[in-house]
Amino acid sequence: MTTGARPGSEVIRRVSKATALLQMFAATLLLGLAIIFVLIINRYSTLQDGIRENALWSLYQLDREVRKLHEVVHIALVEGDETSDMWQSASQRYDILYSRMSILEEGKFDRKLGGDEDTGPVLAQIHAAILSLEPIFDEINKNGRTSIEALRGVDIALDPLMQETESILVYANTAVSADRAEARNALLTLQFKSGALVLLLVASVGGLIFLLRRQLRSVRAAGLTFEHMARDLNRSYLAAEAGNRAKSRFMATMGHEIRTPLNAILGTVELMQLDKSPTKIDAGLGTISRSGAALLEILNQVLDFAKSEDGKMTIDIKPTNVSEVVHAVIEMMRDRAVENRNRLSLELPGAARLPVISCDPTRLKQVLLNLVSNAVKFTADGTVEVKVSERLQLGGSRLRFEVTDTGIGIDPEGIEKLYRPFSQVDASIGREYGGTGLGLAISKDIVERLGGTVGVTSRKGEGSTFWFELPAVAVEAHQIATAGAEERPLPSLRVLLVEDNRVNQQVAVGLLTHLGQVVDVANDGREAVCAAGARDYDVILMDMQMPGMDGIEAAEHIRALEGPRSKVPIIALTANASEEDRARCLAAGMNGFQSKPVSMQKLRELIFSLDLPDTLPVVQVVKEASAPPVESEENQKCDFDLRREEMVAALGEDGFADLVESFFVDAASITRELYHNVESPDRTSTDRLLHTLKGAAASIGLCKLADTCQQRRNVILTRDAVNELETLIDDCRRRIAA
Repeated sequence: MTTGARPGSEVIRRVSKATALLQMFAATLLLGLAIIFVLIINRYSTLQDGIRENALWSLYQLDREVRKLHEVVHIALVEGDETSDMWQSASQRYDILYSRMSILEEGKFDRKLGGDEDTGPVLAQIHAAILSLEPIFDEINKNGRTSIEALRGVDIALDPLMQETESILVYANTAVSADRAEARNALLTLQFKSGALVLLLVASVGGLIFLLRRQLRSVRAAGLTFEHMARDLNRSYLAAEAGNRAKSRFMATMGHEIRTPLNAILGTVELMQLDKSPTKIDAGLGTISRSGAALLEILNQVLDFAKSEDGKMTIDIKPTNVSEVVHAVIEMMRDRAVENRNRLSLELPGAARLPVISCDPTRLKQVLLNLVSNAVKFTADGTVEVKVSERLQLGGSRLRFEVTDTGIGIDPEGIEKLYRPFSQVDASIGREYGGTGLGLAISKDIVERLGGTVGVTSRKGEGSTFWFELPAVAVEAHQIATAGAEERPLPSLRVLLVEDNRVNQQVAVGLLTHLGQVVDVANDGREAVCAAGARDYDVILMDMQMPGMDGIEAAEHIRALEGPRSKVPIIALTANASEEDRARCLAAGMNGFQSKPVSMQKLRELIFSLDLPDTLPVVQVVKEASAPPVESEENQKCDFDLRREEMVAALGEDGFADLVESFFVDAASITRELYHNVESPDRTSTDRLLHTLKGAAASIGLCKLADTCQQRRNVILTRDAVNELETLIDDCRRRIAA
């Protein structure tokens, strides 16, 4: 028995040794993986090291102070300013410049900044150049002034000094960027190594499965966890790489334009903190306001250009009254023309053959505003003329728009640069007048999308004429039909309104009832499908975003019904107004798409647009004298007074008061839910709540609140953002109560 037991014991011993070796191997792999991840963390920490960034920032401050000192000296020389304030300002600017140089000299950082060249000699030259100016400014401090010739010498000495500081700043930025790229490559290599170790760990677990079946589950789970971590790291790396490339492109192009108004804002705030007199504060607030408006204009142009580049710029062709659009542009630009002491004039055809054309009025206004704004900006004490003329050609009629100014003009070389993204005639134009160089590129894209052409004629110092031509397609018949729409009797329909928000329900039901329609309400998609299957409706107005079953899914279920009820017209009635949403609605089987907020006129036109049998009963709706005029979609969306008049006409004063009260009750409930969602990763619930609040606010004409809700849908929700919404809601309540 003893002899027979030895082979079995030997096998067990060998298995135990093999098991121990495999366990040690697996432990070694785990340790190696841990070391790799520690290295990754350390490398990431290294990337976050701010030493070189501090050096780069110091170099930037040095360059900026050199330029500020040069600006003070140069302006004094040009204007002949020898006041004590000027001498004191020049001395202060030199002291600040000297302190910036001292900080660089005392800084303990690698003079190569991660690159191949040593910046020490250049810094020494800069330091020597700054020290060479010290006697002049010592004389200013001592005597309160110095000679104009000495000051002119400072101006001359600062020119090469600016070039040196700019070159070293460019080198430092390039070196730091290259070092970051090397660090990212090292991080990628470490990720590959960690992935290889994970695969080896999985292989070792495969060997252990025959010996340690009970331990297999935990080892496999660990392997899968590490594999997921590797994938997450890879995805994070790719996302960071893509974001870094986009950031680099954006900063290279827009850095200067954004920095200019931002410097004005920061500098003004600093001055206001130093001098808190009411006069200084009022002037500073004006500067901040103008700079903020400049920043907003830059960002709007960048967003428009991004849409154009991605092919997402929308063109909404509709009947367009050319005279109204042009007059609106003139009125908008009149004050700016007066600021530059310009005379702004308009010339229209005496008897236009086509007063109304098929075009996009919003985009047409955008192009004209850009051209007139440029003409006013580059003209002082002159004339800006807008001229519209009709031309008959073989291909049909065309409208020609010309904007002529007596401004600075453009030479032939500069004309070749026009209409290119991020381009201006020369660098001095951007420094003196500002601008992103995107306006003309966006205008050219819009005109071409409308089927037109653009051009320019100009002579340096004599002014310019920017022109564009659009095809003129007559729409008189359509206009006549639209103008008489309010007088025609409406068909009386049975309407199913599918809407989850109570305020939006009250608005739509009130307007439809006022138009003589019979309305049933479904609170979500499931109720809509049940109602559509149980009763015949002439039309279904379907919201898209609802809890449970949304409008898209509900439309698909209704189309799947048997019999004629599956053919009922379905119109999307939603605050989601993008082309992508429109395509989704049509793909789900819907017949049309109507963006919120709805108005009486929109609903009337929607009913007339339906292909309905002539046997339906009709109702004649009397138009109240207090009903607001229908001017433009923009006014309908953003004017509380117009919405109030329209809703009072449909619901009465008490009905409108109940509607507003319901809105604020719902808004308070939504903000409470948003507070709960601040720390939640569930973006879907937050987006639905903001969508609901946006739609309800737009329905009663609170456009600023609606716009703020839309902006919050695109960013991570914070408690401060919810506080801002709550404050805005309270402001709306107080304004309405007043």
